[in-house]
Amino acid sequence: MESFLATCGSLRGHYESLCEHLAVVLMPVQGVDASAWLKWLGGVVDKAASAHVRLVVLDDARTLVLEPLAEAQPERVVTIPAKLEMGRALEELSQEAGHLDSPGGKFRELFVRMGNAATKGDVEKVEKLGAQAVAVAAGQGLYSLVVAAHFVMGGALLGAGRPREALEHYRQGEVAAGESEAKGEPQGAQLRLKSRMAQGAAWVTAQEYPQAATLYEETAPLARELKDARMELECWRMASWCCEVAKEVERAWEHGQRAWEVGRAMDAGTRETSTLPYVGEALVRLSHERQGARAAQVMESEVESVLGNDWRPETPAAGGQAA
Repeated sequence: MESFLATCGSLRGHYESLCEHLAVVLMPVQGVDASAWLKWLGGVVDKAASAHVRLVVLDDARTLVLEPLAEAQPERVVTIPAKLEMGRALEELSQEAGHLDSPGGKFRELFVRMGNAATKGDVEKVEKLGAQAVAVAAGQGLYSLVVAAHFVMGGALLGAGRPREALEHYRQGEVAAGESEAKGEPQGAQLRLKSRMAQGAAWVTAQEYPQAATLYEETAPLARELKDARMELECWRMASWCCEVAKEVERAWEHGQRAWEVGRAMDAGTRETSTLPYVGEALVRLSHERQGARAAQVMESEVESVLGNDWRPETPAAGGQAA
């Protein structure tokens, strides 16, 4: 600590003719213990003697880890809210990048403006800019960018509580992904899968569970073809959940079993980052509904044999819990 302060003072002294103050920005590596970091900073503030050496430290406004230090030493620590306008900054970066008269530059500019409008909840502006972005990208045969534009529009509409309109954009995104796939672009099939999963989310948001279940059922083979086990599992899990909400218990059980088999076949690393615990939770619940407490216990034992004793998820599953 003392050597750090001495080094800062020496550096400032060396460049005294060029600058009045030396500002040192401290950026700890990720994973640093917050209490130890705060203790070290407190010691530095206590021992700092030079009025010409300033330390700049970033804090997260959501957690305010350094707030106790600012409160304890208000005469030495000053808090300055950053008040960054990232939307405007991104637009300025896009404009500075230039080439706005080229298709690529024009799409970039429109896409950035779309994102800013979406952040502000200005859905009409998002759709207006999105239509222009789609026209630019489609005109150049850049179908992956067409998909991206439709996703921004769909997301803005979902956020505004307009899932059926969002659904149409995701469908158009799937069409564009198909065009990309037809051109032999490797990302085309993956984009088609993502577009279909987004359609499923829109159906769920609209509470049209039978339609959502059917879509997820029909999408599982595509995920399997792409060897994307996580997404195949997710297709069957969501198909099961939608059927359960719709009171189709047997169909829910069948789809849940298929999800479980996909998860069992995964390697351990893939399984740990999948939604298999939610599948297990649903199967235990469905076992109880179908055949009672004894069947639920048997199912839970099977889940434990694969996932271990501490298998239950701590947070609700995406899509919510069945009624």
